[in-house]
Amino acid sequence: MEKPRCMISFGSIEMDTASFVMYLTSLAVLLQALTVVSISSMADYGSYRKKQLIIFSAVGATATMLIGAVPFVSMAGALSVIANVSFGAGVVCFNAYLPLLVRNMNNLRDRREELERLEREIEIQSREAPTTSIADTGTNLPELEAAHDLPMVSGDLEHNKRMFADISTQLNEDKGNLMDHISAKGFASGYFGGILLLLVCLSISYLDKSSTRSLKIGIFLSGLWWLLFAALAGVWLKQRPGRELHVEDSDEDHGPLWVASQYVLHSWQRVGATIVQARKLPNAFAFLMAWFFLSDGYTSISNVALLFAKTSLQLPQTLLILLSLEVPICALVGTLAFPKLQKALGYDQKQMVLLLLCMLVMVPVYGTLGLIFPFWPHLSSARELFVVASYFGFLVGAVQSFCRSMFADLVPRGRESEFFGLYAITDKGSSWLGPLAVAAITDTTHEIRHAFVFLLVLLSLPIPIIYFGVDMNQGRIDAERASQELQQSQIGGGHQDPGQ
Repeated sequence: MEKPRCMISFGSIEMDTASFVMYLTSLAVLLQALTVVSISSMADYGSYRKKQLIIFSAVGATATMLIGAVPFVSMAGALSVIANVSFGAGVVCFNAYLPLLVRNMNNLRDRREELERLEREIEIQSREAPTTSIADTGTNLPELEAAHDLPMVSGDLEHNKRMFADISTQLNEDKGNLMDHISAKGFASGYFGGILLLLVCLSISYLDKSSTRSLKIGIFLSGLWWLLFAALAGVWLKQRPGRELHVEDSDEDHGPLWVASQYVLHSWQRVGATIVQARKLPNAFAFLMAWFFLSDGYTSISNVALLFAKTSLQLPQTLLILLSLEVPICALVGTLAFPKLQKALGYDQKQMVLLLLCMLVMVPVYGTLGLIFPFWPHLSSARELFVVASYFGFLVGAVQSFCRSMFADLVPRGRESEFFGLYAITDKGSSWLGPLAVAAITDTTHEIRHAFVFLLVLLSLPIPIIYFGVDMNQGRIDAERASQELQQSQIGGGHQDPGQ
């Protein structure tokens, strides 16, 4: 006899609860992508970056806290979509702070000032010796701020050129290392906070035998946690204002809604122009291509692992909860450990990402070998799955951290939110691929283990793309050139960005 299923009714339409969740997730992903495009470029102007971060956090946290209080399932679903969309939009503004924080560190500012002094001295000496120029060093200028009236650096022209090249190289290395460090600390803090809240919710669930009530309390605490730390960010985080955006014809005859619509229109125009200009930033867009497959790959592994544990191994709910808790704990450890390994090995960002990807791809390799060789372990026990999950968790946090810092190093100044909007869209845009493929494979073979073959392909693709397609040095040069074009367009054409 078939077990009764829990259904949700919308008038004459009945829907399975699992399908309802999947539909909500798909809708949230779609709306999140549209919202991110609409606000990402605008966040690079004035003080909108911080304002949007706080507003979306407040809206998302409030929606989360209200989910358990509404009387209808449809209302709870709508609040869930609002919370997910707000979270995705807020994360774009949050990630865009990473290059700004690094750029404003005192030690990097001192090096840039030193480069400014050298540049001024080289320019003066080059006029006296016109046959030699800065370009003869083969070194491209790093990001330089507006020239100040600073004391000149003594020394002959060739000596200053060599010094300029050395400081430029050291500045790029220090910038990349600092980016990795801050990104790792950010992910580690997030994992630590998530683990603490999960432990609190698990304790409530254990003490309160009413599963529905404890779940509602846990959801409310999640929203409250989000709101609390968003408030702290609102107090402590500096504005870091960007360039000003002057909307055309925004006189007193137009209301705030019209002005807001112009900002949204500008964001869509900027993102469109950026995609059209992909050839000017080939390394950044090659990385986004790799990120498309990578983000879907590690997300799909998490989903497949939980489904595999529940359906194939038939693990009880207690072990599933422990499995869900094990991954973020190991991710916290890995996020803190790999920057130390990077320092010990002397690897740059690209080398660390490739190392982590080669290690991560071993997870689907392990699952695939079990299908090929009868003597190979088949993930047939809970103990075996917990070992693989701990290995995966140890890597996934570091992968996220190093990928974010690597991409941040390829982003032009003044367009951080715009590019991290593309970063988020690439992430969410691929989120349908893995679940769809896994579902099709499982329906065809009636065995979820075969999904490991697909995951192996998905996680292998980013390795050659990053190895052959991403040149970090050239990527920094391209980003600096795009930043300079943006500054020149502001001087020559008001608020217009390059490509518009």
